[in-house]
Amino acid sequence: MKTKYTNKQIWMIAYPILISLLMEQMIGMTDTAFLGRVGEVELGASAIAGVFYMVIFMAAFGFSIGAQILIARRNGEKQYREIGDLFYQGIYFQIGLATIMFLLSYFLSPIILKRIVASEHIYEAAISYLNWRVFGAFFSFSAVIFRAFFLGTTQTKTLTLNSIVMVLSNVVFNYILIFGKFGFPALGIAGAAIGSSLAELVSLAFFILYTRSRIDCRKYGLDRIPKFRPEILKRMLNISFWTMIQNVISLSTWFLFFLYVEHLGERSLAVTNIVRSVSGILFMVMMAFASTCGSLVSNLIG
Repeated sequence: MKTKYTNKQIWMIAYPILISLLMEQMIGMTDTAFLGRVGEVELGASAIAGVFYMVIFMAAFGFSIGAQILIARRNGEKQYREIGDLFYQGIYFQIGLATIMFLLSYFLSPIILKRIVASEHIYEAAISYLNWRVFGAFFSFSAVIFRAFFLGTTQTKTLTLNSIVMVLSNVVFNYILIFGKFGFPALGIAGAAIGSSLAELVSLAFFILYTRSRIDCRKYGLDRIPKFRPEILKRMLNISFWTMIQNVISLSTWFLFFLYVEHLGERSLAVTNIVRSVSGILFMVMMAFASTCGSLVSNLIG
């Protein structure tokens, strides 16, 4: 039984995660680069609306951390078939959570942002972005469960492949929809939201196709779709609930920061969005090693 990992083995697991996170960071930088050519209002509004969406997404991401911990534990115990139950219960929960978050965002975000955003132009552009961006929740929420599976079973190279596909898709969709290429209308900030949501759909499709073709589904219990089992979901939520809270609160501070900057003016908000996109790279390095640590510790405990 493996009871320790060498520095090389840790790095071999961590570097694909790092590459995937850097690629995902490129999505935000791509939106920033494209919208910066549309206008300051659009660039600033994408900061507020984008972080607002990320606060919603972090609830799903926090749940996936708990799922990853349990999947890694079963992987370490070599109870591979039980991983399938955890995986599918996680998918069921994420679909339900995406539906709730979609409805809350679609109907409440105009009311919330109207009260806290000073600029009418920023408000209108942010709502235009959010109304399309929130559709991505149905794809991204399920995709993070696939991410938890590959992290928990230490098959991290898949994450790199997925992130490359996702970034390339986002660049293509944004270029076409923001600027109106190949016969499509120029949608501006709404095009950026649609492009990002479509890129998340491509990411989910990649995970599904890759898992069916390259992963031993029978080994991990993925070859059968079980019924909803509340007792398993309850066990997952016992771990995940606090990581969900922690992730939502941590991103909420960014949202509040952008709200304060927005009151300084549209240009200040646009500049801050650019700086945030670049400064996030350092955070991705820490996240990569943190995810590796969580996965390996759970495997060792198992």
